[in-house]
Amino acid sequence: MVSIRRSFEAYVDDMNIITVLIPAEQKEIMTPPFRLETEITDFPLAVREEYSLEAKYKYVCVSDHPVTFGKIHCVRASSGHKTDLQIGAVIRTAAFDDEFYYDGELGTVYTADHTVFKVWAPAATSAAVKLSHPNKSGRTFQMTRLEKGVYAVTVTGDLHGYEYLFCICNNSEWMETVDPYAKAVTVNGEKGVVLRPDQMKWTAPLKPFSHPVDAVIYETHLRDFSIHENSGMINKGKYLALTETDTQTANGSSSGLAYIKELGVTHVELLPVNDFAGVDEEKPLDAYNWGYNPLHFFAPEGSYASNPHDPQTRKTELKQMINTLHQHGLRVILDVVFNHVYKRENSPFEKTVPGYFFRHDECGMPSNGTGVGNDIASERRMARKFIADCVVYWLEEYNADGFRFDLLGILDIDTVLYMKEKATKAKPGILLFGEGWDLSTPLPHEQKATLANAPRMPGIGFFNDMFRDAVKGNTFHLMAAGFALGSSESAQAVMHGIAGSSGWKALAPIVPEPSQSIN
Repeated sequence: MVSIRRSFEAYVDDMNIITVLIPAEQKEIMTPPFRLETEITDFPLAVREEYSLEAKYKYVCVSDHPVTFGKIHCVRASSGHKTDLQIGAVIRTAAFDDEFYYDGELGTVYTADHTVFKVWAPAATSAAVKLSHPNKSGRTFQMTRLEKGVYAVTVTGDLHGYEYLFCICNNSEWMETVDPYAKAVTVNGEKGVVLRPDQMKWTAPLKPFSHPVDAVIYETHLRDFSIHENSGMINKGKYLALTETDTQTANGSSSGLAYIKELGVTHVELLPVNDFAGVDEEKPLDAYNWGYNPLHFFAPEGSYASNPHDPQTRKTELKQMINTLHQHGLRVILDVVFNHVYKRENSPFEKTVPGYFFRHDECGMPSNGTGVGNDIASERRMARKFIADCVVYWLEEYNADGFRFDLLGILDIDTVLYMKEKATKAKPGILLFGEGWDLSTPLPHEQKATLANAPRMPGIGFFNDMFRDAVKGNTFHLMAAGFALGSSESAQAVMHGIAGSSGWKALAPIVPEPSQSIN
């Protein structure tokens, strides 16, 4: 990254609005009129507002000539002082969203003769792809800006096994980033990897699961499932543990896949298996994590693979695990985390299009409805596309049978419905459900994908805490006992939950259809 020293600052805050910030002590020197300079000409900026801030003096200016994104611009004060024009709040406007929405394929497209690299970086003035290989010399290829802010380059040759990073110049600073659409990554997710398509031979497909109310879901964490020394499984803590059949514990009890089959469940729900932070993939037993620290959404986690250094191994073993479950009549639900990332500042989202993929509050600060420092701005069109693209990829590439959405209430209703349309078209009979809690994120209540808005999302299931509270008592009020602890007053609420929470005697429906209630 290159640091730029600026005597004052200028930001594009709308398609034709430029904000100029002058250091307070320089206010009498760097004065209007301001001019917007391009490589070939310049334009006057009309000052619409001006006022004093704590340490800056702010001018809100209007340009008769909208900024051309992808080009370098400068703002010059009457004193002759100049600064580069940076991308500001414009990135979060509807106009920007509409102008740069791209409905094509992103990431890499491999053939034996060449590979196409594409990245959506509309605010960037330049981009390149940096290729490397463990046994060959690396090269950097300049990318060409296409329509809708997409940068692309076609590199000839068979690039199977090549590692790559995107180099993107935003606001005069170059940053290296992993491809947000990377389908495979190196150990600990430090680089993307180009791989040729797999030739996986899937078992005969299971019939579409047409009655969601008949689903019995067993949730498990891959490491926990097999890690115990007496689990009877050889591949402890790994994808392959779930490919082992007829295993037993030290005392002769069934374990692993055999145990799950005895339970009579229909679906196995896996805590996140996409690439996450919190565990060193080279030392997977040194730390513990559930997987809710997403790094790369399209690539499998390496700590569950027998060889985390081989990006192909983690893909192959995850597919073998899913295939084995299907062979035994069990469907697979993937727990996915589209509400936040591990660290906003270091995420491929922020490095590629700074400020776009995350919500901000009225003061321009990142919002925190998730409680982990950032909220994904699912309502933005390219964030919505990313979520839908990712869900469809896991259905088509890994033959998943459904998704459980962590903190679903952070997402917006339109995104959930769009994702559902794409997903059910890709694979009928899947289950889609999540945590529809109403969280404090800057999204109007009527747009949130919450339990209260379930009627607007047919076919989407929601975790039902009302049933839980009726059985055991309120989680947040320790003295409020439930039916299981002797509260006869909760009996009707328990019956309501058993009946699917869609209306019971005098109790109003929580959801329109029983299939939308996850007890």
